[in-house]
Amino acid sequence: MFEVREKPEMVEKDMLIGFCFDKSEEPETQLLLTELEELVDTLEVGVTGIELVRVRDTNKRFICGTGKADELVELARARGCDCMVFDNEISPMQQRNWEELSDMTVIDREEVILDIFAKRARTKEARLQVDLARMQYALPRMARMW
Repeated sequence: MFEVREKPEMVEKDMLIGFCFDKSEEPETQLLLTELEELVDTLEVGVTGIELVRVRDTNKRFICGTGKADELVELARARGCDCMVFDNEISPMQQRNWEELSDMTVIDREEVILDIFAKRARTKEARLQVDLARMQYALPRMARMW
């Protein structure tokens, strides 16, 4: 049977990152980051920092510019993080790019929520539904894995 791979190692320290595309969205983005912190806290993972990044021009590769991406990775390393959690939805390509740049686990809000459901699923039906949701989430991320 097909099985979705678990994260390679136990994640202990996260850095949360949210992108703000317009100055007027800043308060809402900050609230969403606070909510994401609470979601990550539910998984009993430590948060070492929260970064709100203002983006003027989006970049397909990292959402933000390459210089800002390098800066965020260095900040995460300096804080001893082993995972970067993005509040914004990131594409499979962007996830791979961040993972290659940082050598860390990279996830987004959707994956955090799936992990919470997986942790709390008790019945067989609930576990099957979580497995199905994880497979649907993982499918586009499996490109070029063979």
